[in-house]
Amino acid sequence: MAVLVIAEHDNTVLKAATLDTVTAALALDSDVHVLVAGSGCAAAAEAAAKVAGVAKALCADAPPYTNQLAEAIAPLVTGLAGNY
Repeated sequence: MAVLVIAEHDNTVLKAATLDTVTAALALDSDVHVLVAGSGCAAAAEAAAKVAGVAKALCADAPPYTNQLAEAIAPLVTGLAGNY
């Protein structure tokens, strides 16, 4: 079963913690997906797609995700969770 990593980013660049988490996820399964949720975060999603070992990058680009608050992102993750 695939592993979902929730990216930490500034809407442009992925943070190092995301890369570390992808490395850990690869130890669990070779099918690693990264969720980039933010506003104007296409560049971060493109960067996530290029990370070694990432099979799929998901981009949720919408104003409610601007500040990446748990209250906004939790329903998104919950909706995706059935696939992971």
